[in-house]
Amino acid sequence: MNIIIANIIDLVAAIVQVGSGAIKKKSKILIVQTVQLLMQAVSMLLLGGVTGAVSNVLSCFRNFLCYKDKLNIVWKIILIAASIGFTIALNDQGFLGIIPAAVCTIYIIFMDIKDPVKFKLLVTLSFVPWAVYHFILKSYTGAFFDAATVVTNAVTLVKMIKENKEA
Repeated sequence: MNIIIANIIDLVAAIVQVGSGAIKKKSKILIVQTVQLLMQAVSMLLLGGVTGAVSNVLSCFRNFLCYKDKLNIVWKIILIAASIGFTIALNDQGFLGIIPAAVCTIYIIFMDIKDPVKFKLLVTLSFVPWAVYHFILKSYTGAFFDAATVVTNAVTLVKMIKENKEA
């Protein structure tokens, strides 16, 4: 029963996630992403993905700091250390449980990129390992929509690159 409930929650989160693929402005992406992350954290907890859920909650705080332009090197180190620390303490999934911390670390390092095209590329690529994580966790709606998000983000990315070349 948890699998069904988790997939329904993840379906709602995924709809929000895919919609974010059409957003070009970084601040709006971060707000929408935060809502989506909280919903997916609940879904992951229901499926036993504790490290993924913790990573999502930390990501909400990270997005808030970034939105407020407060994400500096100190906060980045704290967030990366928290992600790795919680993963070490809570991981009972082996290699699978490491994926959220790895994605979180890479995303935190590069998320303050000012170039909107490079930021969109970061967002796009960060969904690829999540698709694997969600699929193995049996969050099939999450995995499907992670893949769909990669596609919508890639389409928007191509448009952004075209617009830059025309300008």
